[in-house]
Parts: sequence; C-alpha cells; structure tokens
Amino acid sequence: MMENKYICKYCLGCVAEELDSFIPKMSCKDFVPAYDNWQEQYYKELKK
Repeated sequence: MMENKYICKYCLGCVAEELDSFIPKMSCKDFVPAYDNWQEQYYKELKK
C-alpha cells in the first residue's frame, strides 16, 4: 500500500501504480484528483 504522503494516492490520472518499476511522486503533471477534498487530505498527511 502506498504511503499517504505521495500525491499518487489521491490521483486517477494514470495506471503507473500497476507497473513493477513504479516510483511514487510528490508532484505530477498528469495529476487528476480522485477526491473532492484531496488537497486537505494530502496536506494533513504531509504535516504528520
């Protein structure tokens, strides 16, 4: 399972997570939000 600090957890933009060589990212140009309040959730996790 991916850590909450990576933006990929809140994204629907690609299927890279399914690749064996996938490396989670803190930012991404192809980001598509999966949740309405993704920013709130993401920044809350970064503060931990």
